[in-house]
Amino acid sequence: MLTNVFADVGWECPAILDALQGVAEVYFDRVSQIRMPAWTKGRVALLGDAAACVSLLAGEGTGLAMTEAYVLAGELGRCGGDTAAAFARYEALLRPFLAAKQATAVRLASSFAPRTAIGVRVRDALTRLLRIPAVADYLIGRDLRDDIVLPDYD
Repeated sequence: MLTNVFADVGWECPAILDALQGVAEVYFDRVSQIRMPAWTKGRVALLGDAAACVSLLAGEGTGLAMTEAYVLAGELGRCGGDTAAAFARYEALLRPFLAAKQATAVRLASSFAPRTAIGVRVRDALTRLLRIPAVADYLIGRDLRDDIVLPDYD
């Protein structure tokens, strides 16, 4: 299957395809997002990638899970153990933020694996430009900023 799809691609593909000829198994996976209509049911709440995985490519899973755990714990404490109220507040506080993160990941996903040689050249040129702080801030700064103010649960 891989040979049929990538035989005429060029670059390093022929060498990679040759190396794969002696391999017994090849593992495939897909890059995907989790989009749940609700993060809670009854007394169970999801957080982290189980609730709203942004992307395998974003590198934000751990930080977002910690943020979600902080808010969930804080709301459980604030609501005196009333899980229904705490869960509703948890989703109300975080869903808009995480939905925006997911939308950004979808928008930027095609830049990781362009479909054409020209796309690869454009991506590589832009990546080199991103080393310049002012250019990076102009091109993607708004996508990298986390405009969320977390509640203080002290």
